[in-house]
Amino acid sequence: MKIFNASFILLMLVLPLGSANALTDDFTKQAKISSDKWHIDLQKNIAVYTGNVHIRQGSIEITAQRLEIYNHGKSGQEQMVLIGSPARFSQRIEDGTLISAQAKEIRFERHTNILKLLRQAKVTWGKNITSGDYISYDMVRKSLNADGDSTKNKQVITILQPTKKKNK
Repeated sequence: MKIFNASFILLMLVLPLGSANALTDDFTKQAKISSDKWHIDLQKNIAVYTGNVHIRQGSIEITAQRLEIYNHGKSGQEQMVLIGSPARFSQRIEDGTLISAQAKEIRFERHTNILKLLRQAKVTWGKNITSGDYISYDMVRKSLNADGDSTKNKQVITILQPTKKKNK
């Protein structure tokens, strides 16, 4: 029974619940995780994927060198930690815009549907870009928060592209 629970937990952890106002119908699609190695500790409810980690679910694509999934024994409280140089997340939303995020570490908390990007974080929404030391992206509210690194005198940088005028 623990193997079934672990497999179910892993699939449910990959991305937010569809009932949480998902950006597209991606959450109704199957999730596929591939990696060079995989280890699960059923007693501690931790799964670790290492080497060329790739996750695909609909238009959502995630890549990293390491993926850690923590269950903590509470359904809906799971957390994913993606580590890479950088780890990457992307999703195409209803209007066709591609949202992509990258950082040395990406944390996803299932109960809040928030992506937290740590160290050399960057989010691209269409052609607009925001970068900083820390960026959080609330997938439900569709909002971003960013912080620089004051110890290194680095501010948050945002580059907004001009809107093209339509010829009449």
